[in-house]
Amino acid sequence: MKRLLFLVFVIFFGYSLATFKVQAGSDPVADRAVSLAKKYVKDNNIKNPKINMLLNSLFRNAMPDFVAEWKGLTGIDVKTEPLGYTDIPSKIMGEAVAKTGAFDMFNDFPYTQPDAAGAQVIRPLDDFAAKGKPDFSGIPGAFLAQQRYNGKLYSMVLDGDHIMLVLRKDIVENPKARAAFKSKTGKDLGCPETMADWEEQAKFFHTKAGQTRWGVKFEKPLYGAMAYRSVNFSHRHFPAYFGGLLFDRDMKPRISTRQGIKAIKAFASIVKYMPEDIQGWGTPQIYPFWGSGQAYSVMSFPSIFGYANANPKSTVKGKQIPCVIPATTAPDGPPVRRAAEAAGTGYMVNAHGKNPELAYYFIQWLTSPSVGSRAIAHPKGFWDPYRTQNIGHPGILKKFGPEFLKATMENAKYTTSLLYIEGHYEYMKVLDNNLADVMNNNLTAEQAAAKIEKGWNRVTEDIGRDNQIEVWRKGVNDGLYVDKF
Repeated sequence: MKRLLFLVFVIFFGYSLATFKVQAGSDPVADRAVSLAKKYVKDNNIKNPKINMLLNSLFRNAMPDFVAEWKGLTGIDVKTEPLGYTDIPSKIMGEAVAKTGAFDMFNDFPYTQPDAAGAQVIRPLDDFAAKGKPDFSGIPGAFLAQQRYNGKLYSMVLDGDHIMLVLRKDIVENPKARAAFKSKTGKDLGCPETMADWEEQAKFFHTKAGQTRWGVKFEKPLYGAMAYRSVNFSHRHFPAYFGGLLFDRDMKPRISTRQGIKAIKAFASIVKYMPEDIQGWGTPQIYPFWGSGQAYSVMSFPSIFGYANANPKSTVKGKQIPCVIPATTAPDGPPVRRAAEAAGTGYMVNAHGKNPELAYYFIQWLTSPSVGSRAIAHPKGFWDPYRTQNIGHPGILKKFGPEFLKATMENAKYTTSLLYIEGHYEYMKVLDNNLADVMNNNLTAEQAAAKIEKGWNRVTEDIGRDNQIEVWRKGVNDGLYVDKF
């Protein structure tokens, strides 16, 4: 551990894809995937081998470099079809009915996996893994658990999307701002300990256009906070406010408890310090807005930190402070930190694809310790550090910096999965819709909680309560969530 911490603070030279290409024997996992893929093509006398991937469009600018490298190593072409991340789950589930085999592999968030496995549109990878012998060392337990469903390996992850908080360093270190905040609150300015502390900072720094504060003239508004608050995204942040299991061991919702009410109120309260259109924003809007310098703080995927440092249009490069997720006070007892694995891109194999084994070997190569680290370091990529092998990689250090790596590895201790059972999107749509109504003052927190509980029970009954209880209990026991019954 001391060696790893030492490596975090060593300053390395910059990123170059050519410089860090895998050398023979440097990564047995990557080398083995290449060798097995070439052998498979030869043994089966495949001419012009090709595999097709349904690709999360966030990675359309970085993936071509790795596709080209793979073809150079194996002769296998990888054709990608980028699609928006909100549309991929329905595309995958449509394949369960159509069985076209148009794609050999799917790139998506892990939360599609339970429904996809239940529909038998993705295949278990255990037999291929027995040949390829992937290396999952250095990966936090919650991430490992997300690769499996109901005891079988269905995907491999390449992303550490546990949400974290980022502050504006230039504002936090402004002596006049620090003094004014101390005078107003009696607190020293820095990474907030709790969600309430974060909202307090957001309120203090929320600034109208034209104001001069702390010796700075703000030509544009400075919003106190930003975070995901849209349908399809609110549920990814809600666990940080709830701080526990959403259901009891018998799948009875816990949302109407005092803990749930407090969480809903806190989640909705801070939105008044965010951009007016935040409930319609996703990553394509939030990332560049943060880079524009018009917000004091943002709770987001870790890649926003690397984006703001690497994007040439960013005005906050070198002006960011990475923070561990603030603690929530919703549960009874001491405050707890819960950093939801809010996305976390993974790779699955289509059960109806034409070349499932070749697809698997590409996935093992891409997610191997060495190639995966280079992907995370890619200046145009949205992959985030997630395993200990990423810490000392020079390109990752350049893109994110040692301060970020220290914070994100600390944050990983609090990583918890979102709801990882069949019907995930149905459950979370109920949550998102009702959270939106609270933020828009159409419902009270208590009214929303009652509607969420009713909706969740309906989804559970539609899928089958006995099956849901069995899978839910297994997931909790297997470490998908920080909390236990």
